[in-house]
Amino acid sequence: TNANADALRQQLFNEPLDIRRGELIRFDLIERSLIFTWAHALMDANSAVYFLALVGSDRELPLEPGEDWYAQRAARAGGLRARGRQAWRSLERMDQFKRALPVSLATLRPPVARTMRYQVVSLSLEESARVQAHATRLCGFLGETNFHLAATLLELHRLHQRAGCPSASYVLPIPVGLRPKGTRAPLFSNQVTMMLHQFLPDQLGTVEQAIAAVKTQNADCVRDGFIDSGITLGQLFRGWPLPLYMRLLKQGLRGEICSLFFGDTGAVDPALDSFLGAAIDAFVHVPAVTVPPGVGIVFYRFRDQLLFTVVHADGTLTDSEAVEFAQHLRERLLNP
Repeated sequence: TNANADALRQQLFNEPLDIRRGELIRFDLIERSLIFTWAHALMDANSAVYFLALVGSDRELPLEPGEDWYAQRAARAGGLRARGRQAWRSLERMDQFKRALPVSLATLRPPVARTMRYQVVSLSLEESARVQAHATRLCGFLGETNFHLAATLLELHRLHQRAGCPSASYVLPIPVGLRPKGTRAPLFSNQVTMMLHQFLPDQLGTVEQAIAAVKTQNADCVRDGFIDSGITLGQLFRGWPLPLYMRLLKQGLRGEICSLFFGDTGAVDPALDSFLGAAIDAFVHVPAVTVPPGVGIVFYRFRDQLLFTVVHADGTLTDSEAVEFAQHLRERLLNP
């Protein structure tokens, strides 16, 4: 029944991967709906989906030889001393964020349980095309991610206001893919770095202001070399246990890691139309979220239909607040 399927989905959403036991990727097929989660340290989102298509298809799909582009990019920094200086720039940038210290919802409202609450919001094909048209008009060609991010920032700020949890700023990590364009094959190492952006409340009055702030910070990161700094930082500490590395990153923000986990994985690979002989009619990305921030969102497209998954730690938001946040975000996308 639908009720049993919904209960099973919620149960699966609250079974996190145990990376220490080698659990790095999981997929569950319920009523021809593929629910998918993976360890981001394993591969980026597009590679992970293509890997699913490879193992679940009876067709022969192209598989290119893998190369560690992450290591190649980091090696350009030169010797150990030069790489250390470059990595230090990333930590210094995070220290500057303390001037307007972000405070996440999970810090102000600690979770009451170790469970997560998930909502999957899907837009119709007509609505999805409408959102894409807004993105093109406001952000230019291929500007969907910037538009989704700007809308999320606006509604995150309003969520904090409604919840009575003001924050001096909002820090979001923006994933940056490092593979050459056109490469789809799975690459079994961390192929993504993160650009940390900080947004102030006075930049979040309108969607145009938010988009301008997003574009400015993207340009600044590219101009000032912070992408390569982030790559080098991750490369130098990739052998550390994850808790120690997270503690290093949190120190710059006094215990915070970010205000919300954001992801936009783009279109689901069309090769994933069936899995082990079963046709797939729906696809759900399940994002993993730590506390703090305790709130996350990921956007994706399945057969031209725009979807987003919202997750929050149980107790950080009430169910009604979470539903209202998702509804407001949906409305913002449709009517910016």
